Amino acid sequence: MKKLFFFAAALFAAVSFSACSDDDKDDNKDASIVGTWQITREVGYEIVPGEGKFDKDITYPIDDVNDDYGFYYTYTFNEDGSGTYKSFNYYENNQLQEEWPLKYSISNNVLTIPQEYEYNGTFKIEQLTKNATRPFRGNRR
Repeated sequence: MKKLFFFAAALFAAVSFSACSDDDKDDNKDASIVGTWQITREVGYEIVPGEGKFDKDITYPIDDVNDDYGFYYTYTFNEDGSGTYKSFNYYENNQLQEEWPLKYSISNNVLTIPQEYEYNGTFKIEQLTKNATRPFRGNRR
């Protein structure tokens, strides 16, 4: 279940990204996506094989002490197409829980993290602006 939850977070990460214009190609990777992104909200759905479709609307980091998870996530995208996925525990002083390397590519406003990586997927970039930022809450490692 935890792995599926992380995968849903990855799906949300893709929804959070967007492109500057229709004529942008791979050059938006260097100009826009490079850096560390904290997942702040996950909206949509997740399909779990054998279990069905589940709606999602989760805000991170989770402030509800009654929540079972207490995690939030970051993705770091480097200029060379490499990156890192990290999960942190909000209730344990933002302690790093997991860290996974990844590779990514962007083509025609589609972010792809290949299947050989733990948190993978293909995500449409709908909108990405330099001014749409929020302060990072948690430890940077």
